[in-house]
Amino acid sequence: ASATHPGALQSPLAGLAVSVKDLFDVAGQVTSAGSVVMQNQPAAQQDAPVIARLRAAGAGFIGRTNMVEFAFSGVGINPHHGTPAAWDALTDQQVGQPGAPRIPGGSSSGAATSVATGAAFIGLGSDTGGSIRIPAALNGLVGFKSTARRVPTQGAIPLSTTLDTVCAMTRSVR
Repeated sequence: ASATHPGALQSPLAGLAVSVKDLFDVAGQVTSAGSVVMQNQPAAQQDAPVIARLRAAGAGFIGRTNMVEFAFSGVGINPHHGTPAAWDALTDQQVGQPGAPRIPGGSSSGAATSVATGAAFIGLGSDTGGSIRIPAALNGLVGFKSTARRVPTQGAIPLSTTLDTVCAMTRSVR
């Protein structure tokens, strides 16, 4: 708590739940990029810069999210680890209606569904050709594609070294 506002939060994210697309290095964890080919790689020695920045801002990491293998699709399907259930399919099942399987969209599909289902407040992902924007649209979220290289892409497995952008999704602009 601050002296001027008792109970005020000390950091911008102050423990908000953040999910991490399995594309970014997290110290001590294997970064598999949604592929079984990478599962036996050594664990990352240090956090990607974006992870370090989120930690410094007080983020509460809840875990890695599933993704399209090597971020190579805008559909959101992963044949090795399963496809995250799209938000509207979950809604249909919750109200007892037959929920048709729906694609979650984008390679950041797990980040989107983690936010849409309320498991995370922020879903960290990446966007090269729509991997934040597509799942945000299909899951009723807000996705922000920042300026390329505004946030460093070091410590992320690249799809395109010139077009990849570190991005995030959340439930609303506010």
